[in-house]
Amino acid sequence: MNVLIFGATGKTGRFLISEGLKEGYHITAFIRNINGLAIKDNNLLLLQGSILNSKDIQEAMVGQDVVICVLGNKTSSALWKSNTVISDGVRNIISAMKIQSVKRFLFVSSFGVVEEIFLPEKLVIRTVLKNIFAEIPKQEELVRHSGLEWTIVRPARLVDSRRTGKYKIGNTLPIHLFSKISRADVADFLLKIIKDPNYIGRTVTISS
Repeated sequence: MNVLIFGATGKTGRFLISEGLKEGYHITAFIRNINGLAIKDNNLLLLQGSILNSKDIQEAMVGQDVVICVLGNKTSSALWKSNTVISDGVRNIISAMKIQSVKRFLFVSSFGVVEEIFLPEKLVIRTVLKNIFAEIPKQEELVRHSGLEWTIVRPARLVDSRRTGKYKIGNTLPIHLFSKISRADVADFLLKIIKDPNYIGRTVTISS
């Protein structure tokens, strides 16, 4: 199975690549800088391009079976101003998937749009971090109305720790100050649901 990953040079993306290769998937990593990823494998193809360039995405989409998007804003810059880069990129990805008849789309969103967030976290998200989370609902709407076989995954606060394979999954999973999930476990979950039809058309929250 051929898997195309957007956001492959991020921490979650790197786990997706390493674990996906172990599972026997043929991985295509779509990256801005060809030197930004040091992983080498016969089943790994690195493609340099921009998510804002529809031609780049069209070329990367050829022959793919599954698309996983783990793109994220850079916190330092997004704190001060919002931008539509990821939303525009998601729009291009969806368009290319339709043209190439690629149906399965896994999109990693954020806990910031979950209604079941406790009050302190909600206040921080709506004030200090408002620019970071401003575009996420729009991205989710693009995915939901794409007509694809989509799954939206909303992880709790991401941390750098080992894969446990043990986590909570729910449509309405409460998120609080101490909620977290390792990037390795998010990657583990994404790979597990690639072929699971029970998650098609669902938005799920994941936390340890």
